[in-house]
Formats: sequence, C-alpha cells, structure tokens
Amino acid sequence: MADTTHDEHGHGGHDEIHLPPNSWVPISTATSITAVFVGFIVGWWLVIVGGVWFILSLAAWFRGARNEFAELPD
Repeated sequence: MADTTHDEHGHGGHDEIHLPPNSWVPISTATSITAVFVGFIVGWWLVIVGGVWFILSLAAWFRGARNEFAELPD
C-alpha cells in the first residue's frame, strides 16, 4: 500500500514551494570577486577593496540565509 504522507517526489506534504527572495547579494559577491582578480593586474589597493567588499557581501548573504531559514515552516 502506498504511503499517503508523502507525495510521489518525497516531499513531506508541503503544498508550498519555497523560493528565496530577490537579492542583489549574489551579484555583489560576484562583482567583488571580479574586483579582486582585476586588482591583481591594476593594483593591490583594488585587491584589498575587493576583499573587504567580498567579506561584507558574504556576511550579508549568510545573515539573510540564516533569517530565511528561521522563517521556514516546520
């Protein structure tokens, strides 16, 4: 007999598909990595600026992900 608590894809009966909210953080992170690599050619000051930017972007991304995870239904 089939288990009625799970649908055919193994999802535990959640009717709603979770999608993350729109965010500029992934684009900011990618741009900061680009700044670091361009800094290797242009000058070390851009490597430092890009590195700080990268760390701040990751912090924002992790903070948003943690808040989003906390809001998920059980």
